[in-house]
Amino acid sequence: MISKIDNKYRAVKLLKAAELKVTPQRTELINEISDGCHLSIYQIYENMKNRFPSISMATIYKIIEIFLSKNIVAEIHISAGKKRYELKKDHHSHYICDKCGRMFDVYLDEKSIFEQMKEKGYMPEKCEIYFYGFCQKCRK
Repeated sequence: MISKIDNKYRAVKLLKAAELKVTPQRTELINEISDGCHLSIYQIYENMKNRFPSISMATIYKIIEIFLSKNIVAEIHISAGKKRYELKKDHHSHYICDKCGRMFDVYLDEKSIFEQMKEKGYMPEKCEIYFYGFCQKCRK
């Protein structure tokens, strides 16, 4: 498990690399996303409001938009109108539990998928694959 100090260092490093001002709210938002994985805006807000009582949903939205534009976070569209956020990572897919809604990263050989698409004459620019079922915890 990564310690809070390592998380803070990583958050500061990401912000500086993106040429963004390092603020406590931005640093903590990165930590929330890296700790909680696949969080909605509301979940991020709920997790942060105790540490930053004056923070608003609008502030969370603004920070997320900035992070999206700087490729710090990725937006995951799990269903109509429902979005989750994670730190930008290598290409991967997601497994979504139909019972609890938790999301898990699944790494596939997307290079093979892209090659098959190109052989058929398609020119995909990105690939989003979702698997649905029950996670190990919910199957018990």
